[in-house]
Amino acid sequence: LRENTDARAGWTPSPSPHTMVGTTSKKQKLSPGVEANVKACQNVLKALKKSHVSAPFAVPVDWKALNLPLYPKMIKHPMDLGTIEKKLLAGRYSAVSDFAADISLVWDNAQTFNSDGSEIYDAAAQLRELSDAQLSGVSPGPLSDGGGGGGASGSLSGDELGQCKAVLREIKKKDIADPFLTPVDWKALGIPDYPTVVKRPMDLGTVSSQLEGGHYSSVRQLAADVDLVWKNAMTYNIDGSWIYQSASKLKAFADAKFSPLLSASGGGGADGEVTELTFEMKAQLNQNANLLSSKDLYGMVGIVEESCKKALDATNPSEVEIDIDTLDLATFLKVERYVQDCLARQKKKSK
Repeated sequence: LRENTDARAGWTPSPSPHTMVGTTSKKQKLSPGVEANVKACQNVLKALKKSHVSAPFAVPVDWKALNLPLYPKMIKHPMDLGTIEKKLLAGRYSAVSDFAADISLVWDNAQTFNSDGSEIYDAAAQLRELSDAQLSGVSPGPLSDGGGGGGASGSLSGDELGQCKAVLREIKKKDIADPFLTPVDWKALGIPDYPTVVKRPMDLGTVSSQLEGGHYSSVRQLAADVDLVWKNAMTYNIDGSWIYQSASKLKAFADAKFSPLLSASGGGGADGEVTELTFEMKAQLNQNANLLSSKDLYGMVGIVEESCKKALDATNPSEVEIDIDTLDLATFLKVERYVQDCLARQKKKSK
């Protein structure tokens, strides 16, 4: 994260947009459902590769050759389409949602590092729209017969799985749950800024599909995705609006229902609190922080300086950098809440 932005990189030299090669030394036999999901994801990549603007995203950014020393400081988790294809063919994705998250990360990184309006920024925006359209036709489910396969080792099972399904059914039966049952169709709703504000969309239908597909290995993981549904709604919508209030009520209800399950599984505190940081949490905080004003960024720096000074790099007097990977859990959660509050205030002002 940086408090100010300089002129940033343009296009990255790369091979032809159709030359993304991924091979595996030994082809594994997949179950029919998993094989269908993998093929659907391969089709998404093929559609992206056919775009005339996809070439810069086909291979990792060679920041040394391009003389971009700031790149590894700003982009903590690089990703490109070639790497995604190799991971897909190697069976390294447990579920479609993991594949989609990496696709989104490619565009997030490009738009974080490059200036709004630059050629690479606009190309990423164009490809994001294309990938969203392609992924909307891919059903949620496992991409491997390991941790993401239905009933596979490592997935929720037995009484624990049954209890989680029961909790989800109770939540979905609530009268106010209807807006949260399916993905937000931001195009149909005429809210083009939604994917900018909400970096990791989630809905109860997707959670249910992933639970049925064996995507979740713990109650904590499932509860985190359910909680993300409410957090997204409360981040995007104004405090006091009916959707915000509905999300707030459902969050309280869900927290109460998951609390005994979390306590029994050892996956969190009595109130379902986060006990470990995930890559998705760090990536989302990074993206959300880049939406803050300079004034709000100074406030964020103040929190880090007070609670976790080791995560600050103030060697350059013209800018201060925060290393998210260095933040301890307590400071991270404090910063995350601050950023969400700032974004909520911004949303109110824009209405």
